[in-house]
Amino acid sequence: MADITSFQNTHQVDGEDSLYVSQKHFFRDAYRREAIGWPRSGASRLVLESIRNGWVKSKSSVLEIGCGEGRNLLPFRQIGCAVVGMDYLREPLESALAAGISKFSGRVHLVQGDLFRLPFRPETFDVVLDWGVFHHLKRRERNAYPRWIASALAPGGLFLLGAFSEKFRHDPNERRRQVFKCHRGHYDAFFDAKAFPRVMGDGWTLLWSGEEDQGDGLSFYRIGVFRRTG
Repeated sequence: MADITSFQNTHQVDGEDSLYVSQKHFFRDAYRREAIGWPRSGASRLVLESIRNGWVKSKSSVLEIGCGEGRNLLPFRQIGCAVVGMDYLREPLESALAAGISKFSGRVHLVQGDLFRLPFRPETFDVVLDWGVFHHLKRRERNAYPRWIASALAPGGLFLLGAFSEKFRHDPNERRRQVFKCHRGHYDAFFDAKAFPRVMGDGWTLLWSGEEDQGDGLSFYRIGVFRRTG
């Protein structure tokens, strides 16, 4: 039966990172109270397009960072990929097991670990997916982020990214003058069509980009497929 492998987080949170502490509490509380405002089932368009267009090949090794309850993991498994889902909270991983992801034991592995110190050997994966983590990082961590992803991704590998669009709103009346917002104890950054292709910097080529609408008139995402070239 599938289980959860846990790695101790050795990232030291200093005073400037206190927002990450409250952010972790926010998401843990959301899972515990069943107050979840993001999709819990049905794979992202980003995942489906990456498979449909042949960018992700069968038998690829795939890592999802911030996998939550695992909604994006199964399409990869269904085409024969070896899949690792990682989240820094145990609660959603336990929900994934309870929902039956354990029936894919041996090919889907669940890991409790931290993006700030990825618990994998260098260049382990052919594909890395992030749907919903990048936009919760402040600028300092976003600048380091491409290096973290590259450390886990094989040369020439694919990175699939889904992040908040500038159209994203927490409520219909929300107005913003900046491209970020501290909201209910967590940090959100937003990306328009000009900024999104540049978020990974040098050493990456954007193969495809699009937009994903969760259907509520509020939740819009920029999605893209990047290839590691550096």
